[in-house]
Amino acid sequence: MKTLVFVGGGHAHLHCLEQVKSEALKNLRVVLISPSRHQYYSGMFSGYTEGVYNLDDIRIDLAKLCEKIGCTFIKDTIVAVDAQAKTLKGEGGAVYRYDLASFDIGTRTAIPDAVKEHVSSIKPNYRFPEQLLRLRNSSHPVIVGGGAAGVELAFSIQAWRKQHALRANTILLSSTSLLANEGAASSKKIEAIALQKKLPFFTDASVEAVKEQQVIATNGDSYPQTDVLWLTGPKSDDMFRNSALPTDADGYLLVNRALQSVGHPTIFGAGDCISIDRYPKLEKNGVYAVRQGPILWKNLKSSLSADKLIPFKPQKHFMSILSTGDGEAFLTYGKRSIHGKIPWKIKQRIDRKFMKQFKDLYE
Repeated sequence: MKTLVFVGGGHAHLHCLEQVKSEALKNLRVVLISPSRHQYYSGMFSGYTEGVYNLDDIRIDLAKLCEKIGCTFIKDTIVAVDAQAKTLKGEGGAVYRYDLASFDIGTRTAIPDAVKEHVSSIKPNYRFPEQLLRLRNSSHPVIVGGGAAGVELAFSIQAWRKQHALRANTILLSSTSLLANEGAASSKKIEAIALQKKLPFFTDASVEAVKEQQVIATNGDSYPQTDVLWLTGPKSDDMFRNSALPTDADGYLLVNRALQSVGHPTIFGAGDCISIDRYPKLEKNGVYAVRQGPILWKNLKSSLSADKLIPFKPQKHFMSILSTGDGEAFLTYGKRSIHGKIPWKIKQRIDRKFMKQFKDLYE
């Protein structure tokens, strides 16, 4: 009997686990290893932040899912890979053998050493709930990072504080314009929405230091703080590079278009933790992980039977919806955008449908 090990419960792996149940493959032992029994869905973090969703609404119970589909769940963090011996090493020293291994573990947050002791992050995302509750109740909450995550959570915390008669003083700091990666038009529109909703934001504000009661920018400006959430760019897990696996320049697991390691055919990967050699500049976005799920599953099965692998081809355009609080959201697709209550309803429908798809497997 061969052993297929999934490391991490990301979007692509959830699809694969769904297929495990429906296809019931023989002579295959399937194992899922994750540091938490729950996989949290970041698409619903803003709704949870604002009080729209409760904790169970935004997470999938991986242990229950595995039990239901006949898969082995192991709560552990993989810290090393021996590709030659085909083994994985857990945080406590446990060793797990595999015939095929697949990684879908997301990313970490790139936090400068100088501020690490004074800020928090939402990654790994199973730590998010406790940090969020503390931050949104803090007297002077500060969010650093003008990308999608930072913008969305700043709006959500601001809305929650208004609803609970707290000072609407959530500060958002960004070294660039807000949503800079989505183009000038989107930046201009989201900044206009922030002004309309009276969200204090400061662009071109690179953080130099975080003191006990203030954040200091490189231009000398300072901002009061009692809690800082750091949501700048992603960084790779050090495990891949430390295990001497082929990576890109930033340390992400390097795979080919079949989502297979360029150096080790028994290792696969999907989601934000990988870099595809054909598409080195592909954005870290969960939309791609969802699309990679069916390709990954087909290629894992084909690899077990020595069949031909098929390539993943990322879509050129995709819809993005960011909550802006108060039952509204900002939707973009290509060069088009719309803001208001309809995008929020669309977002809720998509997110709830996604969660129901996997919760129905074990509830």
